[in-house]
Amino acid sequence: MSKKTLYFLGIILCCFAFSLMPPPEGLTSKGWISIIFMMAAVLFWVTEALPIAFAAILFTILPAVFHIAPLPTMMANFATPTVFFVFAMFVVSIAFRNSGFSRRIVLWASMKSKGSPRRLLLYLMMAGSLLSTILADIPVMAMLVPVALVILQGNRCAPGDSSFGRALMIGLPFACLIGGVGTPAGSSMNAMTIGLLKDTANVNISFLEWACVGLPMVLILTPIAWFFTIKAYPPEMDSLVGMETVEQEYRALGPLSSRELKFLIIMLANMALWMTDTIHHIPLPVACVLGSALFLLPGLNLIDWKKDSHGIGWEVLMVIGAANSLGVLLWDQGAASWLASNCLGGIAGLPLWGMIAVISAFTVAVHLIVPVNTALVAVMCPALAALSADMGVNAAMLCIPLGFSVSAALLLPLDPVSLVSYDAGYYKMGDMFKPGLLISVFWVAVMTGVMLLIARPLGLM
Repeated sequence: MSKKTLYFLGIILCCFAFSLMPPPEGLTSKGWISIIFMMAAVLFWVTEALPIAFAAILFTILPAVFHIAPLPTMMANFATPTVFFVFAMFVVSIAFRNSGFSRRIVLWASMKSKGSPRRLLLYLMMAGSLLSTILADIPVMAMLVPVALVILQGNRCAPGDSSFGRALMIGLPFACLIGGVGTPAGSSMNAMTIGLLKDTANVNISFLEWACVGLPMVLILTPIAWFFTIKAYPPEMDSLVGMETVEQEYRALGPLSSRELKFLIIMLANMALWMTDTIHHIPLPVACVLGSALFLLPGLNLIDWKKDSHGIGWEVLMVIGAANSLGVLLWDQGAASWLASNCLGGIAGLPLWGMIAVISAFTVAVHLIVPVNTALVAVMCPALAALSADMGVNAAMLCIPLGFSVSAALLLPLDPVSLVSYDAGYYKMGDMFKPGLLISVFWVAVMTGVMLLIARPLGLM
């Protein structure tokens, strides 16, 4: 039998065995089955024993089949506004790539390093971090890695042997993951956290409120990540050769093209729309879809739908919908409250700063066991919302650190963002752990400090 067949049979048998067990004390039978469904979905997504998109749809309808929740309710929660928000962000990423402006930024950052390997790493990390605040991390990595490879190959940095190659290929995903928390547009997990906060705790977080917490995180953590990465893997050369090629490519771009100007004008209009959602009261997902539609207008030549639609992460959208639906199911059936009291009750006696730190540290560490961000948010966000309700704390104070830290996959290259550079062969699986652990410690500290300093002015306390 194939490995996937074994996984499939193993998951089915485990689910059947658990379903025969009586529900734990304090949990209804429907709540127990809801937890089993969530865990089964996570296992199917991790093992890919079933196609990811199919598993997502399957576990959206199964609770209705077993009379745990009505099908219209499950489908309504599947079609969460978060799905449309993330869809719009994919469209923006494609338009950005097609405009050519992304390549201009990367080449400019490389050229400004003036041959210094340390500055090159810093500037590319800063570029990646900045771009990731408004674009999905994987497309940004896809823009950065080809330029980095040209520089490494031009300097005869051999995969597996070059310390600078190791630093560059580890530093880039660090920067993108950090930048992704800057605004709701930077990561689908940000949008999912905002959506679940609304669905479970009726707490609304605006684009600007998230950015007020996220952007300071990005500005502080990006240079910290660069420092620890370059210290862990110092360059083996004092200066880089072949930078003339990069400069020639940049000069060849000439002034901003009409496509770049079109993109910039529409993007600035989009950002103005996103950041003023508390003024015009258009829900953020709706504003994002309306704004992204501008990139598809005839005559702009920014997106060719037939050619570019494959760049939409359709599986990602399916998983987000299913995870949201199952997460709300946990809340509705009391499973989230049970998980909160039994698994997270130990932190209830801590001061608020201690709770934020523990949640952040736990989320960073749990990536090693469950490297599926969507599942982590879907399980933990309703549980933390329930815990905050019991404690009389604003749910945002516990759920926002979760939404941020779920992106901190800095210990091993298990996240798709890291795998983009890992596949180039410049570093081994364990090479990321050394700088990643130190950055993770600072991530937890900065996350805690920023939340406590900024939450009160934002009215989240």
